[in-house]
Amino acid sequence: MKRTVAIALLALSSSLASAHHGTAGQFDQTKTIKISGVVTQLKLVNPHSYIYFEVKNDSGGVDAWRCEMRAGALLIRSGWSAEMFKAGTKITVTGFPARREPHGCYADEVEIDGGKTLQHYTQLEGADKGVDKREARRADGKPNFAGNWAANQRLLGSVAARAGGPAGPGAAGPGAPGPGAVGPAGPGAPGARAGGPARYQQTDAGTQASAGFNRDNDNPRYHCQATNIFADWTFDQHINQIEQTATTITIKYGFMDLVRTIHLNMAAHPSNLKPSRAGHSIGKWDGDTLVVDTIGFLPGYLEGNSGVKHSDKLHVVEKFSLGTDAKSLVRTWVGDDSLYLKAPFEGRDEIFASGAKYIPYACNDLTQEVVPGF
Repeated sequence: MKRTVAIALLALSSSLASAHHGTAGQFDQTKTIKISGVVTQLKLVNPHSYIYFEVKNDSGGVDAWRCEMRAGALLIRSGWSAEMFKAGTKITVTGFPARREPHGCYADEVEIDGGKTLQHYTQLEGADKGVDKREARRADGKPNFAGNWAANQRLLGSVAARAGGPAGPGAAGPGAPGPGAVGPAGPGAPGARAGGPARYQQTDAGTQASAGFNRDNDNPRYHCQATNIFADWTFDQHINQIEQTATTITIKYGFMDLVRTIHLNMAAHPSNLKPSRAGHSIGKWDGDTLVVDTIGFLPGYLEGNSGVKHSDKLHVVEKFSLGTDAKSLVRTWVGDDSLYLKAPFEGRDEIFASGAKYIPYACNDLTQEVVPGF
């Protein structure tokens, strides 16, 4: 089966360009290619899955191809499975050619056996659509936060459609359609909200700490590391899990396996804290709102894309509360950092009860499998 190449100028959305390892740098987004072949294997891993297949070449032999796709946990949440891509399955992939791999691409659409076509964000029938009912309270009368939660999934079809086709911006997922994360700032100056004032007002020490930041080298996500307790909760819409007892609430992030324990029976933070990315959290109930005070952070990033940093002086107060019918969980936060920031910052996000299973991230970056040193 011959490879055909079609050139297309695409105005791609920033969501693809900011994917792990700078997809724009790894793949040529000004071109599309269409390749047909036979599947040899599928690796449903995070941060990106890969489908491997053999393609007949013009010399009568075969070339071993691989094309990158979304994170395995996200594909599983959308109803994709290894069963759909058994060895020997015929597929046609439309995508963007790799810059450093002669037989690599980023898959935008995958046609299986000349029939079903799966676009980049296709959610299959029967995939995660939330939960019908949740118990709003525990036996002890406290609000019930236990369960699986996630931000709304992106359902935008193919990358080409996102660039201006019929499938315009939007999101859908567990619970009624609603807002996803209102988290880290959008494009612009470091810490700036799109079209608004700077979100993080850095001190001279904070500016100096951020100096020399190189996104491709320094962004924690590019090195299989958690960024912070804010953005990672909703990033890429992974399934998160909360376990709740009378004395603790354990929050397991679906992205980068960040784990937090909120202690409900502590009056104060210990004096001998071991700093961590998650920090040390104490929770108190204020009516039906859980107020969480967290300190003890390792120095890190408030924004992994712009390089705005926080110091070990970071202090965060979050408020968690259930939304309508206990099917959503709303979080607001206020943070301050006396060393790196001149003023406090705040944010809000909302996630929804999910019927999909929690899958540990277990980061397995296969970018360098064929492209050493990328």
